[in-house]
Amino acid sequence: MSKVLKWVATLLIVIFVILVYTGTYFDISREELEAKYATGASQFLNLSDGTRIHYRDEGNPNKPVIVLVHGFNASLLNFEKLVPLMVDDFRLVSLDLPGFGLTGAIPSKDYTIDSFMDTVTVLTNYLEIDTFSIAGNSMGGHVAWRYAIDNPKKVESLILIASSGIRTKEDIEKLKQTKDSSPIVWRLMRYSLVRNILMFYTPRFFATQGLKPTFFDPDIATEDLVTQFHDLALLEGSREAILSAMTGRVCGNEPGILSNIFAPTLLIHGEKDNIIDLKNSLHFEENITDIEVKIYPSTGHQPMYEDPIRTANDIRNFIQKSLIQ
Repeated sequence: MSKVLKWVATLLIVIFVILVYTGTYFDISREELEAKYATGASQFLNLSDGTRIHYRDEGNPNKPVIVLVHGFNASLLNFEKLVPLMVDDFRLVSLDLPGFGLTGAIPSKDYTIDSFMDTVTVLTNYLEIDTFSIAGNSMGGHVAWRYAIDNPKKVESLILIASSGIRTKEDIEKLKQTKDSSPIVWRLMRYSLVRNILMFYTPRFFATQGLKPTFFDPDIATEDLVTQFHDLALLEGSREAILSAMTGRVCGNEPGILSNIFAPTLLIHGEKDNIIDLKNSLHFEENITDIEVKIYPSTGHQPMYEDPIRTANDIRNFIQKSLIQ
């Protein structure tokens, strides 16, 4: 019996060592990741405090401007399928928010919605863009609608793609009573012990599990896309920044705040969104006066990636109509 226990103990130790070995990753240098992912129209804005903002400025400089803002644990690469479909009709400025993508960690360690809005202002001022439409997916939607409230003279129109940022007390109570369908890695990140472990132990499996549920068709999360997400999370300093942004997220705004949005608004939401319930869109629809709603069937949390042609057409038609009015 003692021999069996020794063999079992040895096997468990071997399995543990293998798991640790395969899941422990060192930071990847900025130089290496920029060489791999700062391609095409990628540029960097270096600020005096050491912040390095990754952005792309594409399309027709003489056409209306749209600023594209990505969601949590994402990057401007989430808009790569959408941008080529719109470059003839718009000037498209996309950016990596602090803590994410190739912007990564910033010296201030401020990864709040206010910090993200400041980054949009800094970049648009640098590019000498006075007015623009702003489009945001998920957390980027939260940034976008808050920006529209705080900067009504700058924002010509607002585009919300499965936007976050509104959650009533009733919503929270309902969530407690229903099964949490968010990616398992997101749920684990709520615990301080797990967050400390994730600083060093960041298996590729977590990137896969975090990405697949965002799509209605999980096969969209290809090996290359998983590698991209995993790589960018390993940018030196980014793991700490992402975990900090996770703990500092605030999604408890009451819907009434949305009545302060006066810009024409387009809301796009996937019917099969596993991250932000489709019912969440009712808050926007009921509280924004000038709003157009598009619900995409057989689509998850990233319509601009899952159905870029329809997304591009809806945005184009919406903005052209807004300009006529």
